[in-house]
Amino acid sequence: MLEKRGVIEGFYGIPWSFEERMSMIKFLSDIDMNQYVYAPKDDPYHNVKWREPYPEDKLAEISKLASLSKNEGVDFVWAIHPGQNLIDFNLYEEEIDKLFKKYDSLHEAGVTSFALCMDDIDRDLAYEQREFHLRLVKDILKKLDTYENGKLLFVHPWYNSAWIDEKGEEYFKLFSGLDRLEILWTGYDVVVPITKASQEKFTELSQKEANIWLNWPVNDYLRDRIFMEIFEFYDSSETNYKSILSNPMNQAELSKISVYQIGEFAKDPEGFVPVESFKRALAYIDEKVASDLFVIADSFFASGVYDRFDDKKYKEDGEIALAYRDKDFEEVKSLLDKKIGAIDSYFKNYSNDKLYDEVKPFFTCLSYLSEAVKAAIDKDFKKASSFYDKCSDCKVKIYKEFRLDTIEDRKVKTSRVLEKIYEELMEDVEK
Repeated sequence: MLEKRGVIEGFYGIPWSFEERMSMIKFLSDIDMNQYVYAPKDDPYHNVKWREPYPEDKLAEISKLASLSKNEGVDFVWAIHPGQNLIDFNLYEEEIDKLFKKYDSLHEAGVTSFALCMDDIDRDLAYEQREFHLRLVKDILKKLDTYENGKLLFVHPWYNSAWIDEKGEEYFKLFSGLDRLEILWTGYDVVVPITKASQEKFTELSQKEANIWLNWPVNDYLRDRIFMEIFEFYDSSETNYKSILSNPMNQAELSKISVYQIGEFAKDPEGFVPVESFKRALAYIDEKVASDLFVIADSFFASGVYDRFDDKKYKEDGEIALAYRDKDFEEVKSLLDKKIGAIDSYFKNYSNDKLYDEVKPFFTCLSYLSEAVKAAIDKDFKKASSFYDKCSDCKVKIYKEFRLDTIEDRKVKTSRVLEKIYEELMEDVEK
């Protein structure tokens, strides 16, 4: 069993609500996971306003999160991300004083574990300032000696092997001798499956075991999609790493399907059976409609991790794609009817209201797209176009990329397989 198993709320976009965080912490405890890292990129007091104290109402929320976590046996870690409003190392004493005042305020609110995120900053600048980074980490570790948990969870600018160059290797060496420093690592790139070789590379660089930051099922890079994938994204059940944290979706409730599977894998990698774990996750999230969700799910296999895993057994609308390739159009329509029926059944019988709110526009769009493909197979192109156009009304609220103050409604996307089939069939309209 891995030492730490949990979630890092580390995505860009609309942060989770207080209620969603409370629910996630209870969920982690319920499935025997034990760490929650608070690191939402678009919480300004974690990021661009890191120097400023939290407003009283927000600090009170964090206090309640920390208290619940303690009661539930979950390690609540608060992370600071000064990367998007960089520490001025020319004013180091002033800056570190502000940082420690922030830490003290959170500690007084009940937070006992801390993290430093220096990811997604200019790596050339990070290299130039590497000695300051080392000083900062050492000073934070010294500060944490006065708290309950003296360990520091650290994300540094070279957090995957694709970016490692001579500068990265030198940066790694600076931190290799710090015993209470736990370093997070995404693997051989940013959004990728777990590979044994990438963790071996980490150990070679750091002389430590990796703490995996798994960018799955996170969707901040595809904000108009959701993912409902079966967790098979690893090349070895030998876990040459000490912990795993899932970076989830903006959709907190739906993310539990993925986190549940990671939790089972982390507890028993050798005995893990992906599809059986997936079915248990669906039953956990809403037992009444678990069979419907299973039929619907493979239309939402589109994450970067899915696309980069060559040995996947479970494929995006695999049965439909195979029947279409074989020109068995009656079988395609039969499979689409099954999917439409599952969506209708889900909408009639669901019991998890939060999940319903998150998936409704996506499932509705998938139903329209499925009807459009059926009509296109029958060469009723007007009907097909009418159904397809209805997808434009299915939207999700997102933060517009690179903006913290602009929420927009964006048309959702579903199955890439069905989109391609629809486009190919509709080519006949122009002939």
